[in-house]
Amino acid sequence: MKNLTTKTDLTGLNDQQLKAVVSECNRLLVLAGAGSGKTKTLLHKINYLIEDKLVNANNILAVTFTKNAANEMIDRMIQAADKSGYYEQFLKTKGITFAEKYKERQSFLNKFPWLNRLTVKTIHSLCYQIIKTDGVHVFDNKFKIVADQKGNSEFIGNTAEETVSEIIEKVTINLSKNKDFILKLKRYILDYFVDFIHHHKEQEEFRPEGKFFTSLRGDKVRSKSEQYIADWLYRNSIDYVYEPEVKVEGSAFHPDFFIPQANIYLEHISNKSYPSFWKEGKMKIAGNTCIKTYDDATHNSAIFNKVLDRVIKGRISTDLSSAIVLHYEEEFSNFRKEIKRFFREVNEVRNKIVNSEKPLEQLIEEASKSDFERVRMFYELAVPIINAFNDYCTNKSFLDFDGLLTKSIQLLQEYPNIKERYQDRYKYILVDEFQDVNNLQVKLLNLLTKEETQLFCVGDDWQSIYGFRGSEIDYIVNFGEHFADSQLLTLNLNYRSTDPIVSASTEAIKKNKFQIPKEIKAVKRGGQKIKIFYEEQEGQANSFIWETIEKHVEEGISPEEILVLYRRSAMASDLKQALQKSGHKIQFKTIHSAKGLEAKVVFILGLHSNKGGFPDPWLQDKIYQVIKPSDYDHLLEEERRLFYVALTRAEDHLYLISQKGAPSDFIKDIPPEFIQNDDGQNTSVINDFILCQSCQSKLENHYRFCPECGNSLTENKEDN
Repeated sequence: MKNLTTKTDLTGLNDQQLKAVVSECNRLLVLAGAGSGKTKTLLHKINYLIEDKLVNANNILAVTFTKNAANEMIDRMIQAADKSGYYEQFLKTKGITFAEKYKERQSFLNKFPWLNRLTVKTIHSLCYQIIKTDGVHVFDNKFKIVADQKGNSEFIGNTAEETVSEIIEKVTINLSKNKDFILKLKRYILDYFVDFIHHHKEQEEFRPEGKFFTSLRGDKVRSKSEQYIADWLYRNSIDYVYEPEVKVEGSAFHPDFFIPQANIYLEHISNKSYPSFWKEGKMKIAGNTCIKTYDDATHNSAIFNKVLDRVIKGRISTDLSSAIVLHYEEEFSNFRKEIKRFFREVNEVRNKIVNSEKPLEQLIEEASKSDFERVRMFYELAVPIINAFNDYCTNKSFLDFDGLLTKSIQLLQEYPNIKERYQDRYKYILVDEFQDVNNLQVKLLNLLTKEETQLFCVGDDWQSIYGFRGSEIDYIVNFGEHFADSQLLTLNLNYRSTDPIVSASTEAIKKNKFQIPKEIKAVKRGGQKIKIFYEEQEGQANSFIWETIEKHVEEGISPEEILVLYRRSAMASDLKQALQKSGHKIQFKTIHSAKGLEAKVVFILGLHSNKGGFPDPWLQDKIYQVIKPSDYDHLLEEERRLFYVALTRAEDHLYLISQKGAPSDFIKDIPPEFIQNDDGQNTSVINDFILCQSCQSKLENHYRFCPECGNSLTENKEDN
């Protein structure tokens, strides 16, 4: 392969990268390990197609999943085309704004027309283009994008003024004009976001230690059945006093309810109530009417409603038909945080429903059969909100990101002539970060490709960490099942990290069962072993990290080249404050947000088995399980992939922070030969070695032939 003659300069590629670039396979998965030069390979593929295969740039589509990744791809192609080196220096300039970078990028694209003819887009911006051009057949092509938050930079100038969450609240306010709906919503918010009754299963009905159940009016009562009575009174616009003080013959006691309109007292009896006969006697002496209700009756709402109708409504002479009108703002003014959280859950469910492609009718039926009232109640509220959201967006000509995908898919499915036009245009489709694809994205890719289309996918199943967003690792692990007549090629040389880091991360990820086995080798020989710090007392880890950073800064490593990673933000709050006081300004990132980054020095926090440690495979709420069930083992494998991503951000120095006596299981997955001894001696993992130029296997100095492929090593030693 090295002797291949091409117009494109491919001398900087290793054998596997070169094979990928010149491959004629129509369905190729390039399995790219961390730091293996996947973007470099993809960009060389584009250059090779244009310069050597004389492909029209209009016929090439490169798809990424984030705007930053798309811009980075374009920037690297401009840098390669710009022989003056100006653009590369411009990008390194500190303080340039997003707008300045965008303007300069467009200027350089205009200087190189062939670059402008390429289609390099996120999958959402590709769909945006499709709907803008041809979407009139399935939607209004004068639509606007409704984003999750304001200021989305991908569709500047064509975003709706309202965000997704604002529209969800707006349609909920409209639905709340219905009294039954607003009261059910308030009951749900009070039960599950205020009282958290599902956290106290053993005491759902009665909490003798105090008043822990909130009524619709806002009173705190002692039991679920008392709450039911209070809510019934509120729904029927009947005023009440909860646990009023009654004095008779020098004694004071508290019946459960007083109903002024009916001039009666209500005593609710459960099997945990205190004996009430003495209260009844006192009430008779005072000439008060006291009616008893029983807890067993509340378990059947229809029966209990009839009881309350008879004993309370029957004693009220005023007309209750003109009940007060309830207002959303008044009902939820004290629960803004809780209602916002509910809206976030509704939106997440909405997204998951779209990506699952499960029919809404099926979902409603399955949710209605749930054993849990909380789940049934949620979907009784969420489904009308989701339907109203969809109707509102259609009426306003709004599309959200999922809508861009679903409408593009609908268009290509229903109009074969349009589908064929796009298939004829995009003869070469290159997909970056293929491990992150979901059902809808794969469906779109299949609609854009025909048998002769070259589909070139790059990704790493070991870095699939977005299952919670709907990505499906199965598409990359079982690529051949989803794309017929496909080939797989592995980029197995890591150019980023030292050998101890590469070897340790590779061994750790091998514990996963659902993966594609591969052997990744480090180009950087030797290097410092991984250091694990076990905190014995609170605060020790912060001191260790601060001192280690000081040492590396003194050695000449810039603070910008030091990265602190954590699973959840709470792990880093104390350390952030400590380092800010010290004057260091150190990249703090969640592991998810650090994907694609690299740094000379990396610290990974929270690698302990105590609460709040890492791994932290949260089983998704039962609400989401209705849409797509997940199990602990599946989630643990994603956590391990997240650990792999964290490990492979490090170039030279890697520090794992744990707690003495409670090491994370992930630490145990790292073989001891890659970990620095407690005596502090820092030796390379391997003595000097070379790589076989044929198969890239590690070789000892005394070898004459490669034990893997039999290649003579004389030339290797001369070259090295």
